[in-house]
Amino acid sequence: MSNRNCLQLALAALTLAWSLPSAHSAETGIIRGSVDKARDVTAVTAINRTNDKKYSGTIDAKTGAFIIKNLPLGMTYDCILDAGPVRLEGVNLKVPRSDYEEEQPLTKEDIETITKTARSLNKFENEIEVLTVSGNIQHAAVVLNKKRTTPFYESKPGEMIWRLELWHFEKPDETWIKVQEEFAIVFYRQRLPKSDFAKKALTLDPALGGIKLDAKQKNAELGAITLPSREPGIRLRAAKNKDK
Repeated sequence: MSNRNCLQLALAALTLAWSLPSAHSAETGIIRGSVDKARDVTAVTAINRTNDKKYSGTIDAKTGAFIIKNLPLGMTYDCILDAGPVRLEGVNLKVPRSDYEEEQPLTKEDIETITKTARSLNKFENEIEVLTVSGNIQHAAVVLNKKRTTPFYESKPGEMIWRLELWHFEKPDETWIKVQEEFAIVFYRQRLPKSDFAKKALTLDPALGGIKLDAKQKNAELGAITLPSREPGIRLRAAKNKDK
């Protein structure tokens, strides 16, 4: 084969390679949505809780439309919207289905038992707020807002420790137990002045959490999102776009 023919074949191969979608683009997904008060939004982010890796998005300040690109497939994400000191953050409350053919919800007694057990397993914090217990008759997700406001080792005057965590429980037989393979999914673990904590305005929203992207579902549309109030506090939205 002549040098000219070899050169033509090489150029053809390069042209074909450039025309095909890259492996990176084929293996990534997108999260879209829109938010009110778009000019107040300072950051849009997706986070993979398994490795805490964050992916920044962009937002149109006029329309409120936002997009987060280049998200690796086969992963689950929570979406975070920041508006200055106000944060709206996704939380994944999805749990495995139960073994029953027809799904059965948690009973009042189940919730009371899980709440009591979760509180008993926390020995360091002196204030433990269970923001929610969600799931079915065999699996539950629990969000714990925990604070150590009393003096601790090498603590400074007016200092505290704050932890916000997601725990999972299961009921393999007659007793609810914490899932042993997982210690906790940690959202925040901070040591800070009590005065700084009092200014935090954080709202958790299940509608923005547990966004799984895969080969069948590469793009996720979150729809219209309403920013929470600027009132300080750690809270959970009971339903999409509604504060608890």
